[in-house]
This record gives sequence, structure tokens and C-alpha cells, in this order.
Amino acid sequence: MLRRFSHQAWLNFKGANAAFSFEEFTLLRLLYPLVTLTFYVLLAAYSFNAENLTHWVVGNSFLLCVNVSLFTLGQGFDSERIDGRLRSIIVAPENKLVAVLQKAAFPMLVSVITVFAGFIVSSLIFSVPFYEINLWLFMVVVIVSMFAASGLGLLLAALSLMTDSMHLILNTMNYVLMIFCGANFPIAQMPAWAGVLSQALPLTRGIEAANMLFTQNNPAAFAGLIFGEFVIGAIFFLLAFLAIKYAERTAIRRASLELF
Repeated sequence: MLRRFSHQAWLNFKGANAAFSFEEFTLLRLLYPLVTLTFYVLLAAYSFNAENLTHWVVGNSFLLCVNVSLFTLGQGFDSERIDGRLRSIIVAPENKLVAVLQKAAFPMLVSVITVFAGFIVSSLIFSVPFYEINLWLFMVVVIVSMFAASGLGLLLAALSLMTDSMHLILNTMNYVLMIFCGANFPIAQMPAWAGVLSQALPLTRGIEAANMLFTQNNPAAFAGLIFGEFVIGAIFFLLAFLAIKYAERTAIRRASLELF
């Protein structure tokens, strides 16, 4: 069962990236996000006249996952429609939760590697003392946060079965995360409604937990943030599963894959 799951997950990931060579894939997943991270950290440094850039390096390192977790996963079912496999996925008797998890497995792994590599490289560039923190705990934060971000990406992918405006939705969600997850703008300075929205998003608690590794030693608060991030991710995965089940039943009833 696990071997079949891993094989199918690898085929999904390989098919989505078959057009790229290894060098192109590496540059797309690592170099481009690093340039983006450097831009936002420098922008924050000059905007806030900040000398300690730890907060912005940590926050924007987590945002490196957006390219994979949102855009790659978010367009997953669109690509299946283009390739002609969507009908088989919708009407197959396979558990749709398994299909959802298969799509998320390798993109989540790539997101973890991208975020961790981006954090280390940018820490060296901007003199952030990453060697003073527990990197194993930081890795735990990254894994749980990428799990939550992948859940959001899959929920958006499921919505692509119901709308033809995915580019607008994905780009909007990209900026929602950038603004409201606490990476670039302090949540405490936002209006009350924005604070509520930020708590419903992935990465918010992960970024706060990662910053806590640099500023204070509070195991209870740290564990609470990690648990909350995991719960948010699980909720998004569940919503993605329910959305796909709805699309499946509606498609069978209407005899049509187009629900919009």
C-alpha cells in the first residue's frame, strides 16, 4: 500500500515537472525564490530602518513555499484536465483522500527543502545567527508549516474543479499570505479583522514559532503554535477532500466535468 502510494506520488510529481531538466528545476525552485526573498528582506530593511533582519529573513523564508504549495498544487487539477486524466480521477473508485495526499507528498518535500535552504543561505547573506538556534526544532516547524501550506494549495486545486478563474484566485491568495501571515507586516499592528484572518491562514503560527526560537524559550507556547499549525493544515486537507467528493458526485450526476 505504501509502496503504491509512493510510486503514484512520484509519478504525479514527475509528470508535473517533466518539461524541466534538473538544472532548470533547481534554478526555478531555489534561485528564483532566493532572489525574491532577498528583495523583500532588503525592502523591509530600508522601509523600517532595521538592523536586525531576523524576523524578515524567517518570515520570507517560509513564503518561499508559495511557488510550490500554492501555484504548483493549486493548478494540479487544471493540468489534469489539460492532459485528459481528470475524468479518470473523478470517476475512479479510489479513495479521493489518497488522491489528494498523493498530489501533496513530493511538493511538500520540495517546499521543506526550499524553505530550509533559503533560510540558511539568506541567514549567511544577512548575518542572522541561525547557529544559535536548535535547527532540529526549526526543521519541525518547517515541516508542519509546509504541511499546512500544502493543504491550502490542495483546497485551491479542488476549487479549480468549480471555477475557471484560478489564476486570479491563486495570485490573490499569494498576496493574502504575503500581507497577513506576519512575514512582512506585524500582525499586532493590523486591524482586528485582519488578525482573525491571519489566524485562519497557514504559515502564521509557523513563522511565529520560528521567530520564537530566536527570541525566547517557552516550550509550552512553542508546542501550542506547532499544534495549531498542524490543525490548520488538517482542516485544509479535509476541506480539499470534501470539495473533491462534491465535484465527483456532481460530475457523475450531471455527466459533465465542468461545474462552472
